[in-house]
Amino acid sequence: MVKSILVYKEYAIEGVLIMDDSLSFSIGICDDESKWHKAVSASCSSYLDKKGINYEISSYIKGEELIREKEKILDVLFLDVEMDSMDGLAVMKEVEKMPNIHNIIFVSSHPEAVWDSFGYKTKGFVTKPFKDEDIEEKLEGIYSKKINDALLEFTDYNGIVYIRKSDIVLVKSDSNYATIITEDSEKIVTCTLKECEKKLNGLPFLRIHRSYIVNLDYAKNMTSSEVSLKNGEILTIGRSYRNQVKKDYQIYLREELHR
Repeated sequence: MVKSILVYKEYAIEGVLIMDDSLSFSIGICDDESKWHKAVSASCSSYLDKKGINYEISSYIKGEELIREKEKILDVLFLDVEMDSMDGLAVMKEVEKMPNIHNIIFVSSHPEAVWDSFGYKTKGFVTKPFKDEDIEEKLEGIYSKKINDALLEFTDYNGIVYIRKSDIVLVKSDSNYATIITEDSEKIVTCTLKECEKKLNGLPFLRIHRSYIVNLDYAKNMTSSEVSLKNGEILTIGRSYRNQVKKDYQIYLREELHR
């Protein structure tokens, strides 16, 4: 059975009481032991209350419950590795196909499981028992990334369009135009690849070729000559870009490791 806690902060502006959900944050906890639900929930609430952030915490006792969650958006999922029936690693593989769950933090009493927990949505690992600071550190990185995620303005044949940065998987050049590819759409915009690169403003976006900019958050694998994206597309890294791509990819991996 799924249980949710919903917390909103109220603000008075010029005597009018409003409910501000512009900085809301949604958390999921999937663990088959209730004491860990309470512990993770308490640590999350402590951090979010201090920050004055609106939030919702949803609890899932089984992995099967979680992967049936198709509507609710979860900014971060705290996921146990060892669970009856469907373990956390199997759940991770399903969650990576779910666009409504954005990030995973594994929580386990077996630190050696960290080596099996890597995936493109995995943003960290917390060992049981944990301190509030362990949870807060992970939340800080993910929340900071969320509030810095902007709607970018582009122009297409019909006028102005807005695309959220984190939704962009790949940008392809087409002369003085560019095709912006998200998980569920493609838009041709009147923007050169160089102009798009400036708008995207660095990592996780990386120019790998004179014709491609990729979002490394959607990369499954990278070799010295190719990038494989989770949508199945394989892109060649241009020869003149390879040294810089290697350096920037290492920076990206270090930043992800310490989020």
